[in-house]
Amino acid sequence: MPRLTQQTTVEAPIRFVASPMLDMMNAMYFTGHVTISEGVEGWPVELRREMAPDLLGALDFAFDYPAGDPGVLGTLCDNLWVHPEAWRDLDALVSYVESMPNGIGELERAPGIQGLVYQAMFRYQDEVDSSIYARMPHREAIEQRLRGLDDRDAEAILHLYDRPAELRERLVTLISRFYREHYASEMPRRLPALERSVARHRVEPSSDAEAVARRLTGRQKSCLEAGCAGRYEQHVFAPSMDMGVYNSCAIVGDVHGLFYPLEPEFAGITADAAETRLARLYKALGDEQRLRILRMLRDREMYAQEIVEKTGLHQSVVSRHLSFMKAVGLVQARRQNNMKFYSLNPDVRETLAGTLTLFGTAVRG
Repeated sequence: MPRLTQQTTVEAPIRFVASPMLDMMNAMYFTGHVTISEGVEGWPVELRREMAPDLLGALDFAFDYPAGDPGVLGTLCDNLWVHPEAWRDLDALVSYVESMPNGIGELERAPGIQGLVYQAMFRYQDEVDSSIYARMPHREAIEQRLRGLDDRDAEAILHLYDRPAELRERLVTLISRFYREHYASEMPRRLPALERSVARHRVEPSSDAEAVARRLTGRQKSCLEAGCAGRYEQHVFAPSMDMGVYNSCAIVGDVHGLFYPLEPEFAGITADAAETRLARLYKALGDEQRLRILRMLRDREMYAQEIVEKTGLHQSVVSRHLSFMKAVGLVQARRQNNMKFYSLNPDVRETLAGTLTLFGTAVRG
């Protein structure tokens, strides 16, 4: 947490939020995430079967444009952490998107439509030296980065970049249709559950954001102690029903926002949390490619591109496997410069060993 002097520690304010628009945008993001990740569960999976084909196509486009996950859809969702004026309802969210200027805007907290594309291009890219692109004009930086990727049509992407009003209209139409056709009927069920979770946490002691994040996510180490470690002016926590095994967080300016999994008792679920976690662990282990990666990590940590080269798998495949194994707790990651290093998580050993004790005391037939 921010330390202003050796004698005084100032804790950043912590805020719990139950927002229908944050919840809806996060659900939309994970509906797109189903296509590239294992472990996404529940409503997002159902939505991909229920959505009209043109609406699903529009969502997948926004999730993928301009350079894959999280796309302008996920980037817009992240930016909402610092725009509480857009949290209230559909009209407020649409008004926010429509008010975004065409150009770059203020990249850190109030980007325009072209700024949103730039953020999606560079904010989340691992193993990219962003300092090279920071010296270029924004459009040139996007073009140069796109031409370095083997799965992107730079001309088509820049064609829409040069038409920000069209991209804005596509986003507004996507958000409005998703709300009308899917979220509006779900909100009476979802919002009270989210509000019950937030009400409980607001009355709990919550001055230590790292401890709060560990408690909410059920993890021994939260993102605030790893990739998101740093000083913030505010921490915002919001419950979600749609994340499965994943955590979802963002750093926007001096604010850290985190979606945490809604507690089963508020969601009306009676499943045993320990058994659910164990089942997810074994699901992650039940894949030959993931087992191969785990064996490679047994002796030393490795960075993602190194794993790609040694396995011969496509970068997107390795990324999907690493994301899933990190989400369930099999591996851990640390960031150094522009590279992300992965290693085995020793804390999971006790959990896995607990299963073997079942067989040690089994009655022999």
